[in-house]
Amino acid sequence: MPGRIFKREGSYVLKIYAGREGGKKKDKWLTFRTRQEAEAAQRELASHTLAHSAGAGLYGSPRERFGPYLTDWLKRQRPRLAPRTYERYEQFIAQVRSDAIGAIPLARIAPRALESYYGRRLDAGLTPTTVNHHHRLLHKALRDAVRQDLILQNPVASAVAPKRTRTRPEVWTEAQTLLFLSEAKASSQHYPVFLFMVGTGARVGEALGLRWRDLNLDEGVAYITQALQRNRGGGYVLKNPKSTHSRRAISLPPEVVEELPRLRALHEEGRLRRGLCAEQAQCTRPACSRWHDLGLVFCQPNGKPLHDNNLRQRDLQRICSKLGLPWRRALHNLRHAHGSYLIQRGVSVKVVQERLGHATAAFTLNTYAHVLAGMQEQAAQAISEMLRDAKRVAEG
Repeated sequence: MPGRIFKREGSYVLKIYAGREGGKKKDKWLTFRTRQEAEAAQRELASHTLAHSAGAGLYGSPRERFGPYLTDWLKRQRPRLAPRTYERYEQFIAQVRSDAIGAIPLARIAPRALESYYGRRLDAGLTPTTVNHHHRLLHKALRDAVRQDLILQNPVASAVAPKRTRTRPEVWTEAQTLLFLSEAKASSQHYPVFLFMVGTGARVGEALGLRWRDLNLDEGVAYITQALQRNRGGGYVLKNPKSTHSRRAISLPPEVVEELPRLRALHEEGRLRRGLCAEQAQCTRPACSRWHDLGLVFCQPNGKPLHDNNLRQRDLQRICSKLGLPWRRALHNLRHAHGSYLIQRGVSVKVVQERLGHATAAFTLNTYAHVLAGMQEQAAQAISEMLRDAKRVAEG
């Protein structure tokens, strides 16, 4: 058994070896009220030999603080994270480090301390959904601490986090969507991308990351294999879609199939007129006059990736203001409109899930529950017609 137990002034102390520092042996002393508690801790350490040999003891390393641990953990995760995800995690961890909980030793973090932290974040104005994201990040980070034998248990697993709040997506009506597309066709060079999003339900990044080689216009299919993501400090990255379910094939409406060849002809014209840029993807000149042959379907006039903020602030806001339509989340809500219209027309939820790239049909049902609720009268009418038919048969 690791360590030795001593009785001292009405309590019991478990003395364990905690490694060497400066060439000198170091011990750790853990105090308990009864000998039974000390023996239980000794047995726990015996079953957790890696933590004991590393000097972590029952509660992990006594020196490492929660905030610095999270910073170090995030640095090690960077190769596996998308740039935007890393930036968001960095913001979350900065809030932990600026809070009192960041100075608590990692080994002393308790569920109650975490719940108090969640409360302070809510008081600071964060939404329950955002605080829930903090909770999930901390759970992941401390799960790795358990795996690495820095602590014996994950306190986040026992902490209660605020429930995520679901907001009903603001979806344009069919008339509003058609009005928007009509105005965009007349006055916006980015009409094709708006039409594509309405016709496919693709996410913004998926549409902007679409390449010509991902299209089969003969069969009318678009293959979603990557997404464009802008880095906050500048530049962009083409990354895998949001999840494995996001890699999908979407059948295209004829209207979209007819529009895309016209867009490709414009690209060919721009390529011939401008000439190729020698630097291509490595070009850092925002207004480079040459053509950048990156193969993107929806791009800037010089072939460079299109910034989603350009769509929102230069085109979307202008068109919506002219038509009196809400615009702040309109680009993303074009996707919601696609799902809503399909469900209203009785398309299978499973098909809608596959087109939108949702992980499960249950998630699709939850997202569009408001649409289904509005179809109750339609369902009642359908049943009524069936019962009337059955009654006529019985009476005939």
